[in-house]
Amino acid sequence: MKTSRISRGLGFAAVAAGVVGASLAGVGASVANADTPSCATAWSASTAYSGGATVSENGTNYTANWWTQGNDPATNSGPTGSGLPWTNSGACSGSGSTGTGTGTGTGTGTGTGSGGSTGTGATGSISGTFFSPYKDVTSSLNWNTDVMQTAVTGTTIPVVGGSNSLVATAEPNLKGISLAFATGTCGSENWGGVAGADFAAANVPALDAAGVDYVVSTGGAAGSFTCGSTAAMDSFIQRYSSNHLVGIDFDIESGQTASDISNLVNAAAGAQATYPNLRFSFTLATLAASDGSYGGLNSTGGTVMKAIQSSSLTNYTIDLMTMDYGAGTPSVCVVSNGVCEMGQSAIQAAENLQHTYGTPYSKIELTPMIGVNDSSSNVVSLADVDTIVSFAKANGLAGVHYWSLDRDTPCPTAQTTASATCNSMSGTTALEYTNRFLSDLG
Repeated sequence: MKTSRISRGLGFAAVAAGVVGASLAGVGASVANADTPSCATAWSASTAYSGGATVSENGTNYTANWWTQGNDPATNSGPTGSGLPWTNSGACSGSGSTGTGTGTGTGTGTGTGSGGSTGTGATGSISGTFFSPYKDVTSSLNWNTDVMQTAVTGTTIPVVGGSNSLVATAEPNLKGISLAFATGTCGSENWGGVAGADFAAANVPALDAAGVDYVVSTGGAAGSFTCGSTAAMDSFIQRYSSNHLVGIDFDIESGQTASDISNLVNAAAGAQATYPNLRFSFTLATLAASDGSYGGLNSTGGTVMKAIQSSSLTNYTIDLMTMDYGAGTPSVCVVSNGVCEMGQSAIQAAENLQHTYGTPYSKIELTPMIGVNDSSSNVVSLADVDTIVSFAKANGLAGVHYWSLDRDTPCPTAQTTASATCNSMSGTTALEYTNRFLSDLG
């Protein structure tokens, strides 16, 4: 999603600053301490290490940030929170003995070789038109506990968990949410710098206990997600699994190669055997040409469709990002009064996908961006929500969503640019879009 760049960019900047600070601190410590520590047991690619375990390679000690196996610390190291499995602990002396154990650390990482001890191995399933607003998990995140929070009501509160959470106090009828975004490689993924195992441990049990169905969304505008095998995909899913995990979403916007996309699709297809009820969605940029050309997906979207059609994947949907069309011309959208009419354009995008690729409506989802889009003349109103939901219900669409939960509140004054924390409009109320979707869906 486009505006994920706004908030996640700040998060990555903070992480980067931490990395630089840690590096400088490490240099200072090295200079101050003339006694170089002995090298720990030599790293072995075949050994499994627990969080806190120490190894050495090429005269450097490394400490495991969580469970890891096969990740070379020389090329996979960073501070805790970087999303990398190892921390560079500094230079060491001696060669280090050859390791044969499974790691002796007592760290608190929750990941395991099968995807993390958080997951239960179970999943839920989706029936009917599924509604789940996207939640940028880094927006208002508690960086000390890794617990998702939101300030959409004006007060920062947990999304789920506890009597003061959003679901407990303001939105008891919200039964679905899409968590955005996991980036990196499956098994070593991170959420804006938070390790996947840590994020799962902090949030999956609370979502499950609250009875909220959730989709794990990967990729996005500011990062990519790759997964090279069925086994790796199985492990990734296991980490987040519970009776309320209903989908894995691949938001493909950030330069994945055709090979990356093919591997991702095939890994998902293979995972169907283990998780037959789980739905895999592919979130793609689209136009909504109304000039008879049926213009929609770009070349990346076309590559995704080709990969899906060449695979054995059956439980999938195409989630169209019905946003940011640009200037109002029939080659990109449905035009009304010189601008893109966003509700009708969303419908046109679905019709174009069906026409071009033969995708049935039951496998199409729509995700508008509420309020002002990055293309500021593209504005999704409450009336557009009515239009989109009416079409979705009448045609049996697989789902409707929106970007994003934290934006479902008015800005203090109307803005002509998209904000990550409000909808850039005045005159609406907090959670008004969410409530409109819920009311329209019935």
